[in-house]
Amino acid sequence: MFSFTKEQKVFDISGISIGGQPGMYPTVLFGGLFFKGEPDFDDAKRHLQTLYDLSKQTGVPVIPDFFIKKVDYIEPILSFIEKVIPKKHPFSIDIIEPSLKIETLEQLASRKLLPRTIYNSIHIGMTKEENEALGTYTPEAAIIVAFNPKDRSPDGKIEVLENGAHLMEAGLLETARHIGIEKLLIDTAALSPGENSGAAIAALPVIKEEYGLPTGCAIHNVVEKSRWLNDFPFAKKTVDVCSNNTIPLFGGDYALFGPIENAELVVPLIAWQDILVSEYTENYFGINPTASHPRRKLLK
Repeated sequence: MFSFTKEQKVFDISGISIGGQPGMYPTVLFGGLFFKGEPDFDDAKRHLQTLYDLSKQTGVPVIPDFFIKKVDYIEPILSFIEKVIPKKHPFSIDIIEPSLKIETLEQLASRKLLPRTIYNSIHIGMTKEENEALGTYTPEAAIIVAFNPKDRSPDGKIEVLENGAHLMEAGLLETARHIGIEKLLIDTAALSPGENSGAAIAALPVIKEEYGLPTGCAIHNVVEKSRWLNDFPFAKKTVDVCSNNTIPLFGGDYALFGPIENAELVVPLIAWQDILVSEYTENYFGINPTASHPRRKLLK
């Protein structure tokens, strides 16, 4: 368990605090929706209610992460967000295709949703058009993916944040700040097994100490790509859920835990891990947990 010498930034993103020294704030959990097939809004509404109920019960903050893969899905998904997500509560938009990102940013702006939006994500593959669109339609916060195709080590992740690994004009941090985004969440880029996937966890304390910025990752992706686990389906679910424990244990601030359907397993698990981290960091480093922390909420 860690305490950092670098001052740790804490960002308020539409009412949710993220960052700080380990043990101070609970781990923020992002639950994904609409990764496969057509959006099922009735099913999504049910899972969102479960997610929010678990958050209220445990004290673990939650943010829905909406995957948009077709232009035809932009309008219905944003309408769903307007109707179902609690007012002023943040959400994340997860898009791969640059043209879809630009169209979605425009619609978010027209609906006045940008102050609640976490943009997922900025990375070395960002196009000039996407950069310009972000400058015009600037979200409240952005996830910065520290993926360096030339060096997958923690040092390589630092390099891409600092100078773009010389694959772009400026480093990812400078690029995001030039756009006008100040609330930056660093994603340590969990890769496939065999591609130094463990560096995503090892890099958490390295980046926290270097920049003091909120840091996390989608370690769930490594489990998804570990094909040998398909021979152990019962264990695979356990590994998938428990993999998220490594993030707060190594000082991280948030986890993109995968499908929202796993919330009933992941949220209490992270509450448990946050309690352990808080007990140690308060006793050893004098870090007091906030009033909303799971340790305050569940240990009465």
